[in-house]
Amino acid sequence: MTGKKQDRKQLSLIQVARALGILLVVIGHVNLIFYDKFRYDWFNMGQWERSGGVDFFFVVTGFLIYYIYHSKIGIPGRTKDFLLKRFIRIFPLYWLFTFILIATSMFYPTLHESYSWTLVIKSFLLLPDEPILSSAWSLSHVVFFYLLFSLLLFKPKFFKPVIAVWIFTTIVIELKIFSQWESFLFSFSTLEIVFGCIVAYITLRTKIKYSSIILVIGLSGYLMIWINNVLQLFSVHEPLLYCLFSLLIVLGIAIKDTGEIKIPKILGFLGNASYSVYISHGPFLILYVLLFAEPLIRHIGHFMTTMFILLLTILSACIVYIGIEKPLTKYLKEIIFHGSKASKLEQPVIQVRKRMV
Repeated sequence: MTGKKQDRKQLSLIQVARALGILLVVIGHVNLIFYDKFRYDWFNMGQWERSGGVDFFFVVTGFLIYYIYHSKIGIPGRTKDFLLKRFIRIFPLYWLFTFILIATSMFYPTLHESYSWTLVIKSFLLLPDEPILSSAWSLSHVVFFYLLFSLLLFKPKFFKPVIAVWIFTTIVIELKIFSQWESFLFSFSTLEIVFGCIVAYITLRTKIKYSSIILVIGLSGYLMIWINNVLQLFSVHEPLLYCLFSLLIVLGIAIKDTGEIKIPKILGFLGNASYSVYISHGPFLILYVLLFAEPLIRHIGHFMTTMFILLLTILSACIVYIGIEKPLTKYLKEIIFHGSKASKLEQPVIQVRKRMV
C-alpha cells in the first residue's frame, strides 16, 4: 500500500452492486410475506432475521457519500448544499408513499386500521420508530448519518474527534462490554454507513492489490452466512458479519472499478432506480399479493407466483423512478439551485453521483 492519493474514477461496478443489493432486499421481503401468509419458505429465507441486503446498502451509502463529497470537507457553503440535496433525494418520494398508505387506511379501513397522529408525525419526520412505510425503517439511520457527515463538512477539525468518540462508543455498546444498553443515537446500522466511508477513504488514498481475493472472501462470507441460516449450525452475530463481508465486497469492487467498464444497461438502470425500488417495493408487494397470490398459487404454484410478483414489483418500482422520482428530483433541484454558482461547482465528477443511495 502507499499513501499516494488516487484520482477519482467512474464507479460502474458499484452501480451493479447497488442493483444486486436492492434485488436482495426485495427478495428477502417477498419471502417474508409469502412465509407469513402462505408458509412458503424459499431456502428458509422467510425465517431469517436478515438477508444482508440492508447491511450492504448501508456500506455502499457511506462509501458513495464520502467518495463524492470528501473534497468538499471544510469548504464554506458545502454543508447547506449537501443537506438540501440529501433532502431532495430522500423526503419527497418517501412522503408521497407514506401519504398513499395513510390515505389507503382512511378510505379502505378494512385493509388497515387508522394510524395515530403520533405515528404520522414521527413517520413524516423520520424519527426513530417503525414508520408507516415499514420497509423504509433504515432511512432514519441514513438521515442521522447525513447529519453526522454534514458536521464533518462544516467544521472538520472540531467534529472529527467528536465523530471518532461516537464510533468508539457505538462499538462498545454493540459489543455489550459494559451493559445491554441500546440507543438509536449509537446504532450499529449507522455505524455500518460510517464504515462505508472508511472504505472510500482507503480506496482514495491507497493502492491495494489482490482485489479478486478480497472480493471472493467477501462473497464467500455472505454465502457461508446464508448456508448457516439454512442449516442452523452456529449462533452468530449476523449484523457484524454482514457488515464485515459487505466492507470486503465493496472494497474489492472499488479496487477493480477502474477505467471505462461496460456494464449491462439493465443493471446500470436498476442501480439508478435503486431508491425508487427501495421506497415503493413494500406497498407494491402487499398490493400484488392481495390481488394475485391466491389464484396464481392454485394454477402455477408458490415458486412461480413468487417470481411473478417479484418481477411485477420491480417493474412497477422502475416505473415510479421514470415517472415520478427522476422528474420530481430534477424539478426540485432546478427550483432550489437555479442560478446557483455553488450548485454548478457541486456537480459530481462520476456518473453514479446523481443516483446516490
